[in-house]
Amino acid sequence: MELTSSAPAGLARHESMRVAEPRPIGADPASVRRKRGVRSPLGIGLLALAVVAAGVGGTFAYKGISDDDKQNVASSTGADPSVEPSATSAQPKAAPQKFTKVGAKSGGTLNRTTLAGGRSGVTADVWVWLPPGYDNAANQGRSYPVLVTQSALPGIESNSFVDDSVPFLTKLAAAIEAGTVPPYIVVAPELMPYSKQDAEAGRTAAKDTECSDIPNGPKMATFHNEDVREAVLATYRASADRASWALIGDGSGGLCSVKYALQYPQYYAAAVSLSGRTTLKSPLWGADAAAKTANDPVRLLDARPDVQILLSGHTGSTGSEFAAKAKAPTSVKAIPGAGGASGDIVRQLPEALAFLGRNTRTPAA
Repeated sequence: MELTSSAPAGLARHESMRVAEPRPIGADPASVRRKRGVRSPLGIGLLALAVVAAGVGGTFAYKGISDDDKQNVASSTGADPSVEPSATSAQPKAAPQKFTKVGAKSGGTLNRTTLAGGRSGVTADVWVWLPPGYDNAANQGRSYPVLVTQSALPGIESNSFVDDSVPFLTKLAAAIEAGTVPPYIVVAPELMPYSKQDAEAGRTAAKDTECSDIPNGPKMATFHNEDVREAVLATYRASADRASWALIGDGSGGLCSVKYALQYPQYYAAAVSLSGRTTLKSPLWGADAAAKTANDPVRLLDARPDVQILLSGHTGSTGSEFAAKAKAPTSVKAIPGAGGASGDIVRQLPEALAFLGRNTRTPAA
């Protein structure tokens, strides 16, 4: 059973909260929808190129990274894991986005925008939580690690990690204060590009994209990993180093976090699944067996990407069998549990956060 997200009034979508999204250069204003969903590619021009200067400043120090974990985050580049490379290969190509402040939350600041994905054609909401101290004058030259949170179903007009379904931000802020995790920028996109009416009518299970680019359908993988990433890098002082990016997901979002780490290892070093499955079952795949296979987490293990994965609260033999298939440098740790209920998720968070802290590089000066 998954958590059902229910956004509080402060996070619910209202037209009065809307802000004009940055429009791609050359696009007809009418071609950029105000509603969520898949935008037609017709009339959309090229995105404005933007270059974000590498952050400079002091190094964020946090406790708990072991020698083995240092080796994990360094192995893809051969670099010292305590030092961020001076140059990165992933530069943002999106224009800075206009985020609206939702309010103070867990000592940090929660912002929101409706992002029109230039690569995916998907339009959906994205929340960004800036950790305590982000706006301090002393930190203006620093870059931050990023934690992408993939919501439990339905994940429409909300994200279960920032809408108080579980006290995630409270637990994260406490871990940052304790020094067991770095001060992450939390990026929380919508799970699927559908309307609230679809969710209320119970149609989301039949339309679950399973965080994939569905043939002739929504390109959610491109939206989450290209459009959202570029927008964050262009707008905030986020590190572009893949060793400073990690994922955590709940339920269906857990499947997404594992899948994305395996599918986009150039962007992520670690992922945690809280009570998520590792198999695809959406009816949207239809008879397209090739597309389904290309997105199957079990098959993605065959590429042996250099990522660290924690399956927390898995049921049955799903997690243990998946972990057994992983071959170095891919590492999968499976912890069985009941999973699903909010109380179970809360109990899983301490170990999940400790795992992320051990496997995420702190950006350096």
